[in-house]
Amino acid sequence: MFVLKDKSDVPLYIQLYQHFREQILSGDLKPGSKLPSSRKLCSDLHISRNTVDIAYQQLYSEGYLISKPRSGYYVEKLDLSYIHGTKEVSYNKPMLPDDSDSLIQYDFKYGKLNESELPMTQWRKLTNKCIKIFSSEMTSYGPTFGEINLREEILKYLHYYRGVECTLDQIFIGAGVNYCLGMLCQLIRDITTTIAMEEPGHHITRRTLENHGFNVKPISLDPSGLNVKELNSTNTKAVHVTPSHQYPLGIIMPISRRLELIEWAIKNNSIIIEDDYSCHLRYNTKPVQSLQSLCSDRVVYIGSFSKFLFPTLRLSYMIIPKCMLNKFTIMFDGYPPSVPFIIQKTLELFMKEGHWESYLRKTNRMQKKKHDALVESLKRMFGDKISIYGMNAGLHILVQVKGNVSEKELIERAHEVGVKVYPTSKFWKYPENSLKGTVMLGFGGVKLSEINPAVKLLYKAWTNNNVD
Repeated sequence: MFVLKDKSDVPLYIQLYQHFREQILSGDLKPGSKLPSSRKLCSDLHISRNTVDIAYQQLYSEGYLISKPRSGYYVEKLDLSYIHGTKEVSYNKPMLPDDSDSLIQYDFKYGKLNESELPMTQWRKLTNKCIKIFSSEMTSYGPTFGEINLREEILKYLHYYRGVECTLDQIFIGAGVNYCLGMLCQLIRDITTTIAMEEPGHHITRRTLENHGFNVKPISLDPSGLNVKELNSTNTKAVHVTPSHQYPLGIIMPISRRLELIEWAIKNNSIIIEDDYSCHLRYNTKPVQSLQSLCSDRVVYIGSFSKFLFPTLRLSYMIIPKCMLNKFTIMFDGYPPSVPFIIQKTLELFMKEGHWESYLRKTNRMQKKKHDALVESLKRMFGDKISIYGMNAGLHILVQVKGNVSEKELIERAHEVGVKVYPTSKFWKYPENSLKGTVMLGFGGVKLSEINPAVKLLYKAWTNNNVD
């Protein structure tokens, strides 16, 4: 006879339910078998009738039993062949972090920032302030497009720093660049089935477009950026570009090429998706105005705070052209905002009180120092043994090591000396066309003092020599 555990955390009726369920699934209780009456079970197990009734009712409601009036409960006829042999379910253990990473001294991971350089204290104070001030507004959903006061701050910032021309109602706040891109994909799927994209380009952007059912047409790059002549040979009605700092090669699209791209959009009644991901960080060069400032009717402008403030913030913005705004508003009417209210309000105060501009200036100075130190160290130690791509903006560079060495080999050799660098072939839709022997070094997460010793280790790993 089954024994119930009185001192178990599992209620008695659940223990009883689980016992009979396992008996049925294992085949120990055959179809048509009658279950003991409630009265008998109460007597045998010394439990209340209510406990038995609840367990039986649960089994009945899930289809394991049938009830016959004035007779009792019987086991239902079930096809159990597909689960026989799986009584003991084996769950794969979650993958544990690679122990070899514990040997890493310097991690050049792109998208990572250094905690000591972030405005943690200021952000914490503003978050607490927002909870006190706006507690009553946290009881219901806000507007689909995002909090209006935050959008006002974004409007002022984008107009002043990026030359963006738009009205308040064109600004949509979303949980990250790819969330915004996903919303846009839904909006334009009846316009085109193909979206052109820079080759190479961000692999997550490509995946987002493909996941929404689009065929991604890779367009090659030349020294001025996306090849518009090649774009003209396609029948696409949309193109995704990163003109201010091409990802990942770092090409800055000159005004002549920008005008050429806009001409393509106007003549073909097409749209340009401008990802201005790296607009905040420029070193040794002046910022270039956005594409959107040149043609607001044909450009969907997307930017983000996450990459330079807190990557986990997941707060981006999208400027929707007026010609698409009504359709967008109708399509997503009633959608709850994707960015939590308190995060929006904290960023609003962060910008309104001048902390954002101050942080940008401070960050630009620090990241420029790290960028310059990294480039200088690489050039000094490696000389003409390497080529460097993507300088003077953003938070990464690409390093190509000359000679017959693969990306995989470079990564493994660096790992052996305690330095983590990252692959670049994934940025090509067709990896066989990628730059050979090239890796990415993101410097946002490393300290200035770590750069020179890290490059020394890379020199040792990639040349089998020490630096004098």
